[in-house]
Formats: sequence, structure tokens, C-alpha cells
Amino acid sequence: MDGLEEELRQWEGVSRAGGPLEKHRSQVDAVLALLGVGVADARARLADGRGDDVPGRVLDLYHVWDFYRSRLMLRRVRSYRRYLDVADEVAWECYRRIPDLPGSRPKEPPLVGFGRAASPRAHRRGSAYHDLLPRGGIHTREGREAAARLPFPVVDVPWYFGSHLPALLTVAHETAHHVDDDCGLGDEIRRRVAAAGLPPDRTVHWERWAGEAFADVCAAVLCGPAYAAVLAELLDAEQDADERDFDGPHPPPAVRVRLAGAASRAAGHPAAREGADDDHETGAVAAALMEGGWSGLHGESLTGLLAPARPPGSADAAEGARRLLAGGPSRCSSATGVVAAAALAFQCDPAAYDRQGAGERAVAEVLRLRSAGSRTAGPPDAAAEAARRRAHTAAGGAVLAALDAAAGPDDVVPP
Repeated sequence: MDGLEEELRQWEGVSRAGGPLEKHRSQVDAVLALLGVGVADARARLADGRGDDVPGRVLDLYHVWDFYRSRLMLRRVRSYRRYLDVADEVAWECYRRIPDLPGSRPKEPPLVGFGRAASPRAHRRGSAYHDLLPRGGIHTREGREAAARLPFPVVDVPWYFGSHLPALLTVAHETAHHVDDDCGLGDEIRRRVAAAGLPPDRTVHWERWAGEAFADVCAAVLCGPAYAAVLAELLDAEQDADERDFDGPHPPPAVRVRLAGAASRAAGHPAAREGADDDHETGAVAAALMEGGWSGLHGESLTGLLAPARPPGSADAAEGARRLLAGGPSRCSSATGVVAAAALAFQCDPAAYDRQGAGERAVAEVLRLRSAGSRTAGPPDAAAEAARRRAHTAAGGAVLAALDAAAGPDDVVPP
């Protein structure tokens, strides 16, 4: 147990101001608070003679900690760190306004990591994450319940995204799911879709797709037409799908691409594709989600929340793509702008994109744009901070309660 405590102290140190993981301070603090409850309980059991079950408890705590450690540790490996840092910036630009909205808001932004799935996944704050733990290592039958409350949102992307920068635009879609969850927008999203003026037989489909449609619209507002281009590439949007009776959890691929294009145009992004991809249905859904302010966002519209005005002198994504292909910097003003420029450059001329090293130069440009310090809300709020610490401590208590549920020799899982 001394080793676990020492390791946690080391991670606390590297997340402080000026440390290599200062951007992740709020996330590291959340994990330390959660695991600290278990460490303190183990110490107390050793002191009062209840130490028989401490080894299994500590091993399970290590296993839960490994979920976070593996994601944080990759940020100390240069070949992974740079792409993860860019992915974190894309997530932050989608999420950054949420902690500053009026009322008590979560402090910790999403953490991006690599996952085993073939497509990106969003794991919501407060959800169980035992299925995401590294396989093996749980020593109590109830140990899987130890991972009962995820203390901050997580976005997992496939490992190959680490070698294809444009794909990281999909992080904006997954982060939009966390905006939906943390702001409680589900009912409002469904009401807006239901009021889009579609025929009843189409409304029933779009109400089922509402959360995914919201995430696609948010990503398109933030990233512009490049998001639609990335979707078309990753989803093979030309494949045949029965768009009238498609019963999947997402809209059909080609419909998602059209929806993203409609949202890009409605948000005023230059160079959004016109003409053949237009259709009334996706245009109506995009308009329903983008018009006016959202009560769950304290009156903010999606355009106001996600698409701030471009500073004078900076390039839009299309111009940035041309600059990247010519061997220069994109001169876009945001991380998502730079990655969008890289995506358009790849779509335009993949050979020149590789020849000019456009992806690596875009990564370097995003990292130069990062501001110093951790990703936090505005001025400190002592009451909100205390409430968050209580929530993380309660999550740690849930870990112990789960472990306490396994009592007796029959509850030990053989190796």
C-alpha cells in the first residue's frame, strides 16, 4: 500500500502548475480523492486488526487506478502525447464554456484516451466503467462494482486515430454527448426534434436519433464542413442504406453527412458544401437544434456556444488547408480550426498532405496555440469545489461498499 500512496503523490506533483500534466489537474484531483478514501480505509483496518482483507482491497484499488494511470501515462510518451494533447484541445474547445455557465457545473472536462473499440465512444460522468478496466486482476467477486462512478467524462478513440489527425474531429461529436449529459439537455433535444415539422413517420426515427443528431450538429458548428468530410471518410457514406426505415441508433451514414453539412452552413462556415447534398429533412433538424437559445445552456445558442468569431487576420479552414499543402502553417486561430484545415488538406490531396508533412505540422501548430495552466472554470468557487470533493469522496465510499459486499472465503475469485 505504501507503493500506491507514493505513486498517487507523484501523480499529484506532475499535475500541479508547471508540471507536465498541469492541464489535467482537475481530473487527477478527482481520481486522488476517489482512491484516497480506499487508501485511508486500508490504513485504518491495518491499525485496528482488521487487516486480513486488506491485500485484496489494495489489489482492486490498484486495478481501478490502472484505468486512469494508463490514460495519463500515455501523455508521458511523446509519440502518443502529442496526438492526445491535440485531442484534449478539441474536446476542451467543445466543452470549455460549460463550467462557466451559471449554476453549479462540473469542473472536470473530458479526458481523451485510446480504447479497444473500432469507433469513438463517450463514457459519461457517473457511469460504471468496470467493463473498460484492463482484463484480469479483480480479486473479489464484487470487485467489478468498484468502478461504479466515473468521476469525469471520458472519450475513447481507436488506436489508429493516433496516426490520422483528421479523425480527431470526431472527438467533438463525443464531447457533445458530454455537454448533453452534464447540462441535462436530453428532453430539450427531443422536444426540438419533435417540433422540426417532419412527417410523423419520420419524426419517430429522428426522436430515436435525437442525441446523435445533436452531437453531429455540435461537431459541425464547431469544426465546420471538415467534420462532414471526415464523417464521409470514416463511415463510408456512399454505402447503401434504407434511409426511410433505418432502425439503427444513429441516422444512416449519408444522412449524418448531410445533417453535418446543413449545420455547417447554418453556422455560417465558409466553404460548406452546397447543392446536391441539401435536403429538407436534415435542414429542418439542423435548424430546430440551432435556432434560438437553449434553456439548459442558460439561453446560449449552439452557434454562440461553439462558434466564436474568428480573430482578424486568421485563416478559415479552407484557406488553412491551402497553406498546409503549400508547406506553411494554417494560421487558423483555434485547435479545431487547425485540425479542420488538416482534414480538408487531406481530402483535397492526400499525397501532398503526406509529402508536406501537413499532419505533423498541424499538430505542432495546435500545441503552440495552447494556453498555459490547467483547464478549469473561471474564478474559484469554494462551495462548488467542496461539493465536488464530497462527490468524489462518496464515489470512493461506493468502492469500499462494493468491496465490503464480498465477505467470506467464497467471495475470492481464484487467479
